[in-house]
Amino acid sequence: MKKIVLKSALLLSVMFLISCDQDFNTIGTDVIGDDHFGLEKNDDISVIAYTKSTGEVQSNNLPSNMLGYYNDPFFGTTKASFVTQLTLASVDPDFGFEATIESATDSVYLYVPYLSTQTATGTGNEPNTYELNSTYGEDFETATFDLKVYKSDYFLRDFGTNPEERQKYYSGATDRGLVESHLDGAPLNEFTGALASETTAFKFSNEEIILYKRNANGEFLDSSGNVTTDESARVVSQRLAPGMWINLDPDRFKDIILNASSSDLINNNIFKEYFKGLYFQMNENNPDEDALTYLDFSKGYIMMQYRSKDEATSELTKKSLRINMSGNTVNFFQNNFSSAYGAALNNSNSTTGDELLYMKGNEGSVVFIDLFGPDTDANSVPDQLEQLRAENILVNDAFLTFYVKNDGQKNATRIYLYDATNNAPLLDYIYDSSTATDPKNNKLLFGGILEVEEDNEELGVKFRIRIRSHIDNIINGENPNTNKNVRLGLSVTDNIANSSSYTVFDSENFGNEKLPVGSIISPVGTIVYGNNTSDESKKLKLEIYYTKPN
Repeated sequence: MKKIVLKSALLLSVMFLISCDQDFNTIGTDVIGDDHFGLEKNDDISVIAYTKSTGEVQSNNLPSNMLGYYNDPFFGTTKASFVTQLTLASVDPDFGFEATIESATDSVYLYVPYLSTQTATGTGNEPNTYELNSTYGEDFETATFDLKVYKSDYFLRDFGTNPEERQKYYSGATDRGLVESHLDGAPLNEFTGALASETTAFKFSNEEIILYKRNANGEFLDSSGNVTTDESARVVSQRLAPGMWINLDPDRFKDIILNASSSDLINNNIFKEYFKGLYFQMNENNPDEDALTYLDFSKGYIMMQYRSKDEATSELTKKSLRINMSGNTVNFFQNNFSSAYGAALNNSNSTTGDELLYMKGNEGSVVFIDLFGPDTDANSVPDQLEQLRAENILVNDAFLTFYVKNDGQKNATRIYLYDATNNAPLLDYIYDSSTATDPKNNKLLFGGILEVEEDNEELGVKFRIRIRSHIDNIINGENPNTNKNVRLGLSVTDNIANSSSYTVFDSENFGNEKLPVGSIISPVGTIVYGNNTSDESKKLKLEIYYTKPN
């Protein structure tokens, strides 16, 4: 028995763009059904599918970014680090008279929210309850890291050597090395004092962060404004969703910000040249414990508390300055692939196709698929496609079905089929406006959602993708510019709604200039059977259901 993994998925709207001759089953979660009664079937179409390593991938200004360490039993390990520019929330700040930071009481802290959902509301001073979204790792709640936050002295440019082209940064050792060779001093979060954070045993947490009202000396206040030591009498001043909270060295920020020339703070273009950014580096304390998640760095910030004197009274006033994490960013990935995965990449065969196909996100691999076989008469149309066009069939449905090979890997829950020739979505993807309560399960009719064993959701069964419109256009489309038999690409995805593509560093070796962003932002992988397996029940096939004209 199997079921599609749709955690509380509720189909809200479905656009039926499939021929009225087609009959498919939408009972339960079996959205892409097997009921094609009365239709003729052709599953003897040539399919050649093979794996290609992506190498380094463009990873600047991604829609979501990750930190942590992920250990897949088959594919190997991935470690993610991150660099970001900073901007002043208020430029050209006036710090006042004799501004200073008292390192014993004035904190400088960094906050970056995780991607989370509030599931319950606390009463009074009780915390709200949250659930983190998109967490990876068997030891997510217990794994610890040595977290280091550095001041970066490497400037992330907007444009490359050609001023008309945006600068691209890549995920691998070259660009990471440029950043790591331009780190300014010791980590900003390593300092001594009452406000120092314990970051050598950093853990991800789903707990809400609660800030309480304090006086200028850092003492807690009650609702009357009086100092209190009673925790229940504290007054909540701010609630923050779960996130990374780290205290930074106040003396360093006194030097970097308060003692800066006013000309360095006059606008954010100049400020980004002066304070070039932060680099986040996480090293696992135990290689057998893994945890990785997404952070919303676009909502991250540094809050610097300081105080200045009133020139008339010499009274100290506590103030704060906010520095936002905005501007250019780069996510870096360090991979240590298993020997089995490395061998699979090296042994892939684009001529005969592969027995097994390997999809892996980040710096990993995708699958390329060629349909309809050879073109023996050299007229730029494969022979099988010519025959189908001559038969003038009405395409009622068409699928590619990928059976999962469970080899210890933690399977991706969604894969994405696209036009790899033009790096564009297929017609079936474009036409499908179906939605679910979990956005990761949108475009249900297009498919690509993992089906798993009923009694063991760790074991994947298959992925199925509907390409009726794509196949119909190839066979019956009349526009020679749009009905070409393009090469297909198949990748894992962490965001089915995002069909955009980023470049790869070595396009000549990869065989294409781009790949889907959804693959770059996904750390997971999956293994499926290809066209060259001896197991006929698991063999990759294109199924076309059709009717012939009377």
